[in-house]
Amino acid sequence: MKSFLEKKRIREYINKYNMINKGDSVILGLSGGPDSVCLFFVLLALKDEYEIEIQAIHVNHMIRGEDADEDEAYVRQLCKANDVPLKVLTIDIPSLAKDSGRSLEEEARFARYDAFEEAANEIEKAGKRARIAIAHNADDNAETVLFHMARGAGLDGMCGIAPVRDRIIRPLLEVPKSEILGFLNANEIPYCIDATNSEVDYDRNRIRHNIIPELLQVNERALEHITDMTARLSEIADYISLEANGLLQIAKSSENRLRKRAIATAPHVIASQALKEYLSQFMPYQKDVSAIHVESILGLLNAEGERQIQLPYKKTLIISYEEIYVVDEEEQKKNGTFNTREFAYEKGMKYPKEIYTKWFDCDRIRTNIVIRTRQEGDYLCIDSQGNRKSIQDYFVDEKIPRHLRDEVPLVCDGNHVMWVVGHRVSEYYKITDNTTRVLEISYTEE
Repeated sequence: MKSFLEKKRIREYINKYNMINKGDSVILGLSGGPDSVCLFFVLLALKDEYEIEIQAIHVNHMIRGEDADEDEAYVRQLCKANDVPLKVLTIDIPSLAKDSGRSLEEEARFARYDAFEEAANEIEKAGKRARIAIAHNADDNAETVLFHMARGAGLDGMCGIAPVRDRIIRPLLEVPKSEILGFLNANEIPYCIDATNSEVDYDRNRIRHNIIPELLQVNERALEHITDMTARLSEIADYISLEANGLLQIAKSSENRLRKRAIATAPHVIASQALKEYLSQFMPYQKDVSAIHVESILGLLNAEGERQIQLPYKKTLIISYEEIYVVDEEEQKKNGTFNTREFAYEKGMKYPKEIYTKWFDCDRIRTNIVIRTRQEGDYLCIDSQGNRKSIQDYFVDEKIPRHLRDEVPLVCDGNHVMWVVGHRVSEYYKITDNTTRVLEISYTEE
């Protein structure tokens, strides 16, 4: 093990990214496969040097039947033999995937990481720093980069797997799979084989078994070069992210909105990252914000008028005349209460100054008043000469966002709009010296 650690510079890699500090508690995701078993022995070798506590977690996904049970039995024996505490979870991944609509692979990954994070939270409640050790290797990193390339990815996707993300650490990320297997075989350390990894029905397996061997034929150091490339790209991504956060601060408007001009005039690469980070705060996972969403937004920033782009989870991005913001379809519908009273008008009465309380000349009302949203043919009078403007034109001129136009309450006398609630009243119904009775209407939003 000492030779393996030194040859692969694992200790240097751990220190470079500050993966482990003295006294940490390390949670190891232990599947029983070669990668996690190798990491198990790496952590054991470093246990005294870093004064760490090791706890293993094994998740039986209930996917592979007896094979999964055998993996669990092996992990139990391995941890017992080396005096490592073990927590085993049995989770019905097929049932969860059926309910969520996710693939088995994705559902299993969510379940594992939830288990790791829960264990880490318990450790940190006790006052210790927790690290979650995952056994990704150089082959996994290359597969991820190639997978993202094939499916279409931005800079973040080309950075591959991060050595450190929050509490998650990956000490073997620069070690090729072949050298992990070589170490285990040379030391006669047994490990479990997942038969599904040899099938080429999955995209990642096709890359693993068909593409990576061809790349190694082109250059035996291909994996090393991909790892170096992802490290350099990660540095570039960090710089762009820093600039993007600066742009977001400059562009920030009220109520979590962005000034459109600030984004539209920024360099494309900075604006793209800024939009991605802005949108991700409205999504459960950053991956829900795709390059298609970002490019669609950038393509509409200089278009005239208002534009809308549908986002996942029933959210809509609004590109208004001056701002960019996100609305939630579930939250934007609002209800309110109208109250009215009628009274005799006397000259010198003081008009209400509240935005949501208005006076109207009763003598000018011709039909029963209806409170509704806009309809074709609606208009209001815009001056004392009786000139009219359609409600559609009024909304456009006042730059009322399109997604709100069907929600704005209107107080109507037929098609004549007496009051665009929250905005203006028609000149026709305003109080004059000839007014004898007043209708007061107030609106309270719930």
